[in-house]
Parts: sequence; C-alpha cells; structure tokens
Amino acid sequence: MKIVKAILLTLLLILGFSLTQVGLTTLFFKTEFMLESFPNHLGIVNVISYVMAYLLIFKLFWKPKSNIKEGLNFTNFEMKFLPYLVFIAIGLQLLDRPFWHLIPDWNYISDLSLGTGKNSFNGFDSFYFYNALSTLIIAPIFEELFFRKFLLSKLLQKNNQKIGILVSSLCFAIIHIETPSNLIPTFIFGIISSLIFIKTKSITYSIILHFLFNLLIQILFVTNLSINEWFLDLKFNFMYWILFLIGIGITYFATKKLLATKPINNTGFGLNQ
Repeated sequence: MKIVKAILLTLLLILGFSLTQVGLTTLFFKTEFMLESFPNHLGIVNVISYVMAYLLIFKLFWKPKSNIKEGLNFTNFEMKFLPYLVFIAIGLQLLDRPFWHLIPDWNYISDLSLGTGKNSFNGFDSFYFYNALSTLIIAPIFEELFFRKFLLSKLLQKNNQKIGILVSSLCFAIIHIETPSNLIPTFIFGIISSLIFIKTKSITYSIILHFLFNLLIQILFVTNLSINEWFLDLKFNFMYWILFLIGIGITYFATKKLLATKPINNTGFGLNQ
C-alpha cells in the first residue's frame, strides 16, 4: 500500500464515522424519546457509528477478505508477555503527561476524553456504560485491527519497516485529532504497538496493550484519582520531569524485554494473512 492511500483511508474512516454519527443523531432528534434521554442516545450513536465506520472500511478495502473472528482468537496468548504489557501501559501514563499538557487551552477537552483531569464521574449510568464499552472493547479491537493488522501490514508490502511503522502510527494519531494534546501520545503508542505486532506476528498482544492502557485510565477516572491535577500542581518542577524520565525508562525497558522474548505461537492473525 502506498503512503497516500493509507492517509486517505484514515480520512475516509473519520468521514464515515462523522457522517454516520450526524445521520443517526439527526434521526434520533426527530423523536421525543431522544430529547428525554440525550446522553444515553449519544452513547449509543457513538458506539454504532464507530463500529459501522470500521466495518465498512474492512468490507470495501481489506482484500483478501478479513477474518475478524480469527483475529480475536486469544487462545494463543502467552502469559509471559502480560507483565511487560502492564509495565508498558503504566510507563506510558507517566511518559505522556508533558505531551497532554502541551496545549493548555485544550486541557479541559482532553481531560474529559482521557478521564485524567478534574473528575466528572457521576456513577455507573448508561452513558458511562457506552463510553466504557467503546473505550475498553471497541477501540482496542477495531483500532488495532485497522491500524496494525490492516494498514501496517499493507504498508510493509511496499515500504520498509520504519516507514510502515511511522505512517501507520501517524494515521493512528490523526483519528484522535479532536483532542490535539493526545496526538503525540497516540503516535508514540502506535509505534510501540506496531513493534509488538511485528515481533509477535499476532494482533492479540497489541489489542491487550491497548485495553490495558485504556483500562488504567478508566480506573483512575472511576476511583476519583485526579492524577492529571496532581501532575499539574507540580508545575513542571524537578519532580515532574523525574516522573517523566521514569515513564520513559519503564516503557523503554519493558518494550525492549518484550521484543527480546521469543513467542512460542505465531499463528494468531499474523502479518502474512
């Protein structure tokens, strides 16, 4: 796959999601029921739009035909990789902080999206359920299938490994454009996830890493641990940057150890399928 096509497919994905979201929202708004429970329907609209956009792209452009069920086969997951994935997820939480704080004017929007700032958790209502479903299940599965299994694999057919990783990670960052302060963190995550996918030849580990990273954010959100506020109170002092360096160290060494660990099973929805 050429670089231009990868970027265009990513933009098409965003367009598909936006149009579906607008269409469903308009449809729901025509009913009184929608007006009575707007948050609930907004959550439903987001989930449906998200899934439909990805499935449409898979259907039209993933040739030969994608086998999503095979990609979701976790029976070959090797538990020896799990500690490394957990440490990477923790390390990224520390590493990403300065990048989340690069655009102060967008902090409020980013905090709402990431669940890391002033906590707005109002209990386990239906809106939270739909948001959690999207964050913990749909996003890890569909984003990893699209950006790593599909886009990265296709890019590697016509480009070298570095170009493939950088372009697929850039495309992954682009879909998070609604929170600009999250662009660099998602780009970094994309690179690490791509390296893991290439090394293990299985999308399973990338999906689980994505899940763990999002799960950690949700735990901080639900338990009212306003880590972002605590970091901001440090006002970029010496301790702030020490924690940032610790995050880099944890992420680097955990990733290095994982990549150095030889997988036993390489049959899980690999690069050549």
